[in-house]
Amino acid sequence: MTQITINVEDASILPHLKKILNAIEGVSIARPAKKRKTGLEEACEDVRAGRVFKYDGSRDLFQALGI
Repeated sequence: MTQITINVEDASILPHLKKILNAIEGVSIARPAKKRKTGLEEACEDVRAGRVFKYDGSRDLFQALGI
């Protein structure tokens, strides 16, 4: 299978272009894969959102957890 990437600057022609390509036998349009976040990206997002807790030591951590 041969793949071609097409960059379109004017988004208004996309519906027409998709219709034309779908009409051609043997041509299919692949949807772009969603970009998955890495663990580091998720961790940085947690820091920015304030979902990070700091403890002075293990004793404080265990006390906060109720252990």
